[in-house]
Amino acid sequence: MSLAPEASADVNVAVVAPQSGSREMFGRELWEGAQIAVNELNENGGLEGEKINLIMIDDRCDDRFAITMAQMMSLHTSRKDKISLIIGPYCSNSFNQVADIYAKADIFQIVPTPVSQAEAGKNHSGLIKMVGYQEDQGDEFYKYYQEKYPNQKVGLVYDSRLKSVNSMAEVVKAHFTKDNKTAYLSVFDIAAYDEDFERLAQDMNNNYVQIGYILGKAKSVSKVAKEWKDINPQAKIFIDRYQVENAYKEIMGEDGKGTYVMSLPTLKDNPEFTETLVKLRLLGIEPHGLSVYGYSAVRLWEELVKEAGSFSAAKLAKELPEAKVDIGWGETRFENGIPDNTVGYRVYRIFGSEYAQVE
Repeated sequence: MSLAPEASADVNVAVVAPQSGSREMFGRELWEGAQIAVNELNENGGLEGEKINLIMIDDRCDDRFAITMAQMMSLHTSRKDKISLIIGPYCSNSFNQVADIYAKADIFQIVPTPVSQAEAGKNHSGLIKMVGYQEDQGDEFYKYYQEKYPNQKVGLVYDSRLKSVNSMAEVVKAHFTKDNKTAYLSVFDIAAYDEDFERLAQDMNNNYVQIGYILGKAKSVSKVAKEWKDINPQAKIFIDRYQVENAYKEIMGEDGKGTYVMSLPTLKDNPEFTETLVKLRLLGIEPHGLSVYGYSAVRLWEELVKEAGSFSAAKLAKELPEAKVDIGWGETRFENGIPDNTVGYRVYRIFGSEYAQVE
């Protein structure tokens, strides 16, 4: 896709997210939310008197392609072609290298989805990690486990070859160690099984695992869950929504019912999001999935631009430590690009083709 915007555009915003493949759904949700916010801005005269043009960039969730795309966007320096804001990327491919490129090119960056602290822990000028880190999911899992199933055996299944997954697993291990509950935890490394998912599932069963928290690539997670469910129909399975993509439903079929899903909240029931929710519904949009985060990313940038009186990433970054802005779920300050008020993971459960938040 060409990066060149329409000639009439004054300020360019790019959503960097997958447009095809198994992650296309998440990219579409982010795009839809950002598009709604941009349309609303333009219908009300633009931002600081400038029209906003929204561009979709597919980085294919590929390391080398992500870097190449970032370099290409950094070369557009004329007023007509310059990118002022990047929303994303959805995938943390070569995250630090890409963020360095954007920072040096004076391109502001807002990441509206969780990133891996292991892969994206470095601070960059002009970068906001709007909802924090993927590793926070481990905290929410352990909290829910303690509240609902404190004396049941957990099987932590993860792929140590994936840096982000490895760091997520370490959070869970640390909780069990801190609370002297290691007797209730068995750990299984997918990498050690050479895709023999049946043997892995059998080992889980032999270790009397009752709850499986499975982290890794989409097909691996799904196949482990399927094999274990075949052995133990009563198994309680926890997965990461953004890891399993569409593969989980395809592989699990009816066995996927009852699965616990760790996910960002839809914000439909968040009272601090009510005003934004009403706006979206008046536009005929029922917020779902990541669309609310794409929408909120544009609104966050809007507030910062108004505070700074500029689209310059350097000026926005200078304003950031002092700014207190509303990003849809309440007023927030930022330190090193991390919000002091954000939304965390929630536990959902699959019922039929939908999933609902658990109590």
